[in-house]
Amino acid sequence: MQCSRCIACVHFPDDPSIEDDTGLLRRVPPWHFIMDQNLGRTRPSSSAAFEDDDDNDPMSVCLATVLAAEDRNPESVLAGHDGYALASITAGLARAHDQTVHPDPLPEESAHAVVCGDKKTSVKRAFSRTAVWINEPHLRSGDDQFADRESDAK
Repeated sequence: MQCSRCIACVHFPDDPSIEDDTGLLRRVPPWHFIMDQNLGRTRPSSSAAFEDDDDNDPMSVCLATVLAAEDRNPESVLAGHDGYALASITAGLARAHDQTVHPDPLPEESAHAVVCGDKKTSVKRAFSRTAVWINEPHLRSGDDQFADRESDAK
């Protein structure tokens, strides 16, 4: 599966050995949390939490299966990222939205993978609304950090 707009997909073809039910864990910084009144919960922002990386590389994730095989706690991928939360979508969801899932181990993170494809607003919104928190954001009492972004939830 290769999207027509993403040249990077040529370098990151879909890997069928990654099963559709595999969790793709995405670090979410605190400025990308929003309160979704429709869902009644905090969720990653559809506008930014599931975009490709700033350096135009495909969206980085960690494969839950690799973490489990290495007997690592999923929260281990948050080391050095204070205040971040961890959200998960499935490889099947990514593929259903014309994305490829490709392992891309790094020296510092063996579970690293990339999700490649055109991340239109509808795709990012689907990821955001379907994402499950692995490590929920910790909100400070009285924190109003979501007030100006609640419109994104509609």
